Amino acid sequence: MKVSKADIKLFRALSQKKVRQTERKFILEGWRALKEVLNSASKVEAVAVLSRYLEDPDYKAILSKLAERGASIKELSETELNQIADTVHAQGVLAVVHQKSYTLDSVRFGPAPMVVAVDAVSDPGNLGSIVRSSDWFDVDAILLGRGCVDLYNDKVVRSTVGSIFHVPIVEGVDLPQTLSMMKEQGFFVVAFSGDGKQAYTTLQPRGRSIFVFGSEAHGVSREVRSVANVVVRIPKYGKADSLNVGVACGIVLAHTRAGKENTKGV
Repeated sequence: MKVSKADIKLFRALSQKKVRQTERKFILEGWRALKEVLNSASKVEAVAVLSRYLEDPDYKAILSKLAERGASIKELSETELNQIADTVHAQGVLAVVHQKSYTLDSVRFGPAPMVVAVDAVSDPGNLGSIVRSSDWFDVDAILLGRGCVDLYNDKVVRSTVGSIFHVPIVEGVDLPQTLSMMKEQGFFVVAFSGDGKQAYTTLQPRGRSIFVFGSEAHGVSREVRSVANVVVRIPKYGKADSLNVGVACGIVLAHTRAGKENTKGV
């Protein structure tokens, strides 16, 4: 089936945040991301693909599995692809995927949960890195505070490399209120800031932890800091002026996961 003008119009419209929010859909680019969506319960509505991939056995297998799950597979030309997306990133294939909505009540926490809270991070690549690291270290949930970049921004989705499908992500969270509530439920809230009085490495592993990372320009807000049990820093050894928030998240999660593993059986 050939892609229609209406299809192209929808693909292009979903580049706009207000349309994504209204339709509760977003654009997914690339074969690697499509493979990841097959390992999730997310619904793929349509796939637009260059004709040269339709007969390739490997790509055809992916498309067949998507079709079995109800996705319509449509052929498009290079010219049509150029009208919709950056071909460097699209890799000859685009998909319309339904957004998944999570609430805190819908998240199933493990016996010793780790949660990442994100306070007004505005760079798409940084948020994507946080999602990817959270997936790698098996975080139970991510809380996106108000003021964060749109989770379904094309650059965010692309930089998660499919991890967006593997971690429950709660959007539009009132962080001060939600973190206060979770503290009452036994969570220990750790906020990260360059002016923290102690290094994060001095913290003992906790059963229920929330790690809060702030915006690139302003860090964790005063309101959120006031709720935290402790404000800590990542020690600096070199001359860099600052540490990328996505990198900081990975460092903290790696250290915490290792600490949890080391305390097993102690």
